[in-house]
Amino acid sequence: MRWIWLVPMVVACGGGSEGTRSDAILALDGDATAGATVYSDNCALCHAASGLGVNDGGTGADLSEAAGETSEDAEFIEYILNGEGDMPAFADLTDQEIADVLAYIHDGLIQ
Repeated sequence: MRWIWLVPMVVACGGGSEGTRSDAILALDGDATAGATVYSDNCALCHAASGLGVNDGGTGADLSEAAGETSEDAEFIEYILNGEGDMPAFADLTDQEIADVLAYIHDGLIQ
């Protein structure tokens, strides 16, 4: 009987917390202007100021395919929070900062 109560408590207390944070970020309205600063401070070193990454002297992925697209935002958030391959995690960014970076990538990065 205790096992039945334990499983819901584990799920409610932390299981799937990244999904919950991702959902919270997706629900925010991002500010592309604020996102430009966050991008410059945290992303441009590897993804280049242009967002073209390795195609413009950076070492990170080219973000130009993501410009204007929101269908991959949940995946982007997971990369930002957890890292992927050579990309380090940026879990210390606030939810609003991440939403702002997404807005900047979609609205202002690739012109």
